[in-house]
Amino acid sequence: MNAIVPDTLQGAVIVSVIDFFLSFLIISGIGVVLSFFPWLNRLAKLFEAPHSTTPAHGHKAVPDHPKAPAIKQDDVAAIAAALAVVLGPHRILHISESKHSWSQQGRDAQHSHQPRHK
Repeated sequence: MNAIVPDTLQGAVIVSVIDFFLSFLIISGIGVVLSFFPWLNRLAKLFEAPHSTTPAHGHKAVPDHPKAPAIKQDDVAAIAAALAVVLGPHRILHISESKHSWSQQGRDAQHSHQPRHK
């Protein structure tokens, strides 16, 4: 049986050159597919239903309190989406800003030698 590409150094070079040019072809194809995504977003906006001004469940996710800092509804939506992916069905009871970063809070929770706050 005759091999199309010989099993030598020259054959390995031929296969490498072919792989090099085919990788450009495949990467270009991926680029073409990805270039359609902005068009799909524009197309989706054309068919999008108008948004209602009241939430479907009848109340706001973040109540308006005079002392509470303003939390953007987009942030609440992003948090809810992340929780839905990680935890499944859920209900957000309270969202507020913290004085410390989340990493500092985690470190504080892990240190057993710190005095307990009463």
